[in-house]
Amino acid sequence: MHFPTAGNPFVRHLRVWHAVVASLVAAAAFLVLPPSDDGVRSVPGSPCRPVDSAREDTPVTPDLDGDGFVDLVHEISRSLKVDVVVVPGSERGPDHDSTTVLTQDGLGVPDDIQVGDDPFQPTVADLDDDGHADLVVSGAASVLWGGPEGPQAGGPHGRVPLPGNGYHTAPIAGDFDGDGHTDLAVFKHSGEEQGELVVLKGPFKRSGAPARTVEIPSPVHQGASPVLVAGDANDDRATDLALYDSPWDPPLLFTGGARTASGLGKEPERLPEGENIVFGDFDGDGHQDIAIGRSFVDSYDEVDTPHRRGQVSVRYGKEPEKWITMDGGGFKEGFGTRLAVGDFNGDGCDDLAVQLTKKKEEGDARIEVLRGGSEHGLGSKPWHSAKRSVPGDDGPDDGTLFAVHDWDGDGRAELTLLGGDRWWITDGTGRDEASFPVTPSKNQGS
Repeated sequence: MHFPTAGNPFVRHLRVWHAVVASLVAAAAFLVLPPSDDGVRSVPGSPCRPVDSAREDTPVTPDLDGDGFVDLVHEISRSLKVDVVVVPGSERGPDHDSTTVLTQDGLGVPDDIQVGDDPFQPTVADLDDDGHADLVVSGAASVLWGGPEGPQAGGPHGRVPLPGNGYHTAPIAGDFDGDGHTDLAVFKHSGEEQGELVVLKGPFKRSGAPARTVEIPSPVHQGASPVLVAGDANDDRATDLALYDSPWDPPLLFTGGARTASGLGKEPERLPEGENIVFGDFDGDGHQDIAIGRSFVDSYDEVDTPHRRGQVSVRYGKEPEKWITMDGGGFKEGFGTRLAVGDFNGDGCDDLAVQLTKKKEEGDARIEVLRGGSEHGLGSKPWHSAKRSVPGDDGPDDGTLFAVHDWDGDGRAELTLLGGDRWWITDGTGRDEASFPVTPSKNQGS
């Protein structure tokens, strides 16, 4: 990936020279293989990989420079400031020595944008149908347009015109009407008024203007702040949209490909209660399944967790009317706080990474991996467990689940944990493949 170097005032090109970090990287083990065309390597004789598997044409993402390797992209929003950290992918996983920080000015994010303190993954998608990935950042929906070498700081900018205000995160991407063009969806918070679900139809102009904007009255109660997740729950190639994390409403699922202005169905499906949703093929039959986590841990630590185990509810694509619920972890351990999907052993069935968190504001976390299989789908017992910590001012700071991708293109996914200003990349067995800081040490130049 070629971004402008440190001479450009809009970007800081970071090279990590610290001896401890260098020794961690030198000791890391990687299987160096070229990536497959779709980011998933076929396993001969695997019962988890049918001939018509929907996974076969899934491109790797986020891949900003189009080299076939997933890039680690992280938005840091703190104190009215927005930066995006980009760690380019390689055959050895994220190349942290080539880490680049795209600053707020270089991204075209206005100074008055509302920001939060949580880590976000910016949206990476081809908005203008030119074949190159674009970068959509923050609640301002600023766009840094892509090219053969990826989006570049100070390069062509745009801004998606969102109606009104009250946007805290970047819109998510999907083809909600199934017309082959990338659309965006975002939830507009309106304070004491009813919010709205906003769908922006592609293709987008270089100014950032969509082909059409559709505003849908909020399907959740007033004051709710749902998270949006895109996936294909019915294998019709149109993207479906899930909303979750409202304290008053169950998760909702809008079916895509509908004959409506937005492409989304008029009435969402109510799903089992939970605080997060993921899509994956856990039984390898080529149909997308849905998993919902419910930890029973309150968002505020002063509220006691009930004396019960957390849960994951699963609906398999072959049985869309049936939900299976699995208990996990111990009592009050918060099994199901966060979920992520990936094929950690390369057998063709997706596995499920489940975070356990006893107290959400204290950084207490570990991750368990449930193995997918062709006969039964997900098993209820953990296959492997991982926990990473660094010292903090108030005790150990645990790494929490940030993302799951096949970082080195070997056909097996890895976990990415973030905590204490540090990344950990671990394989499905819990072994570290890399560990490095999010930003360079303070004595480094910028």
